[in-house]
Amino acid sequence: MSSPIRIPVILLTGFLGAGKTTLLRRWLSESPSTGLRMGVVINDFGLESIDAHLISRPELPLEQISDGCVCCSDDSGLARAIQKLIRGGNCDYLVIETSGLADPDNVIDVLTDIDLLPQVQLQAVVTVVDAEWFGGTAVGGGERLLARRQIQFAHVLCLSKSDRLDAVKLDGISGDLRELNSRAVQVRLPYGLPDLADLVRREPAIIEIATDGLALKDVSIPPHLHTAYQSLCHRLPRPVDRSAFEAFLSTLNPREVVRAKGFVRFQSTPQRLHVFQSVVGHHFIEEFPAKPEPEALAILIGPNLDVSVLTDRLREMVWGGKRVGCPIARGPMNGPSRREDDHYG
Repeated sequence: MSSPIRIPVILLTGFLGAGKTTLLRRWLSESPSTGLRMGVVINDFGLESIDAHLISRPELPLEQISDGCVCCSDDSGLARAIQKLIRGGNCDYLVIETSGLADPDNVIDVLTDIDLLPQVQLQAVVTVVDAEWFGGTAVGGGERLLARRQIQFAHVLCLSKSDRLDAVKLDGISGDLRELNSRAVQVRLPYGLPDLADLVRREPAIIEIATDGLALKDVSIPPHLHTAYQSLCHRLPRPVDRSAFEAFLSTLNPREVVRAKGFVRFQSTPQRLHVFQSVVGHHFIEEFPAKPEPEALAILIGPNLDVSVLTDRLREMVWGGKRVGCPIARGPMNGPSRREDDHYG
């Protein structure tokens, strides 16, 4: 009797704003050339999944897990998403994009659980590292510890935003990553791209953490960073002034708001929807032409958000200081979510 076919899985991880979704979008363009059909499970820490909208396509089997980090939320959520895609029969392999706050070890535990193991085979852990961010001096201790954890589990390390650094700086960061994980293949984005066909068809990954040259304390599981992180979701039901909005993004405290993303309309072009992204002080905005159009909203993620101040600033842009709207603030991981319902004209 032959063994059941196990569907290959690529685990895509990396800290907030590293560029996981950008890499996934490039893979989606490449996937048809492999002759295999991709399915995606995407996890967003916020209450709404911006990333799911960015990669959504009519023919793409896609499952979302929002409002928390998949690595320490209900394990059955990830298992159910995977099993639903497998039962659909419309994909030959899966890519699981985790939240930027996920510890890959916990996700691997789910993938290798006795109930799921007969159905899936982990091919590789691909970790995206923001080269500019990782090489900076303002990275917090907890954030760096989690990033190191994600790096140490990787079989492939993708150095994103490599085009923003000179060769000497980039070589130094590559060397630092090699000290953390000498067995991982390094790819510099956007210049290169991990070979999707090779990842899907390679020998299955050996699940072990790289401990090259590290003391045992360096590879112990860190306390979950989520305990200090919150997310704020604020609807943007009216077009806003673009200059004011960009000034808002530029003045966000990167120690408070590590990540901001969402969709927005501007008063100068109200018929056009734009997607915006902000990572520790750097932002970009581009037109989002996909249909159907998602709702305009802003999601802010970071440690100990000052929800009232951020909400007032967003309200002022939309309503000129009038308190209208329903922002949703999510507390620390596994804590209660709360909704602020304001009805001021």
